[in-house]
Amino acid sequence: MSDPAAEPGAPTGAATNIPAASEKSVAQEVKKRVPKLADLATTPDSLILRVNKLLASPGGLSSFLSTFNYTLYLLAYLETKSTPLKSKLYQLLNKTDDVPATNGPSSIGALATMLSTTRTTLRLFGLFPMYAWLRQLMQGPKPGQDQVLYATSVTQCLLYMTYQFLENVGVLTDNKVLPASYTARWTASVGGKTSRIYLWSYRAWLGGVLCDFVRLFREAQLEREKRSKRSVANVAWQEEAKEIDEKWWRQLVVPLFWTPVAVQFAREGGIPGFNLGWMGVLGGIAGLGRTAELWSATAA
Repeated sequence: MSDPAAEPGAPTGAATNIPAASEKSVAQEVKKRVPKLADLATTPDSLILRVNKLLASPGGLSSFLSTFNYTLYLLAYLETKSTPLKSKLYQLLNKTDDVPATNGPSSIGALATMLSTTRTTLRLFGLFPMYAWLRQLMQGPKPGQDQVLYATSVTQCLLYMTYQFLENVGVLTDNKVLPASYTARWTASVGGKTSRIYLWSYRAWLGGVLCDFVRLFREAQLEREKRSKRSVANVAWQEEAKEIDEKWWRQLVVPLFWTPVAVQFAREGGIPGFNLGWMGVLGGIAGLGRTAELWSATAA
């Protein structure tokens, strides 16, 4: 009689730790490999809670809406550019020469317009925090604060307040809250339209954005002077300097990308070749850093 251990498929003597049938069952294997349903259920829950935390944080709603709005501008532009491709695909798939009918503006463009209107409405209350900022600045520079940085902050605050005030006047006039006679002196040359009010509003905004360049380059100048008096061999100082440099470059991105957008609105006729796609890219990148920073804080 042959040895059963030599039969094909029979376990050898070395295989002593044979798991029980219950441990090798299909249900047990699925349980090990497939994520728990409870974990899957908590994913959207935690996401919603983080979004809520983001929107409730100071500046969170404004930053989120801005980034989302400019992203939609980019998507709306790409959608319009993809129309010929979609028409070709439609003709190929349906074997016809007919072109699909378009029913007015796209839903993405409509949503972007709605968000833009929402943000403009919310900014009607923007003068209140700006007043608090100005009131703090009117107390004078802080002990040891650089005079150039202080003057830049005051100038930027006044420019942003001018921008917000003029935009509010334009919005309230357009919505018939303010009588048109109140602004007739400034709108008479353009047929009673509020476009001139918005134009000067955006010019004040551009001035405020440019103040960020003055602030950043002054901070860089002061930092260079400070570093010239320190020891290069100090490891702790090198780490601190690295963090300062990274923060400076992150802050530089904001005015660098907002400036073309501000010029587009502040210049009569805008920038030649500037389109919705460019505005979406520039505005999205300008606000993305702040939104990402606020989003990271919600994980705590």
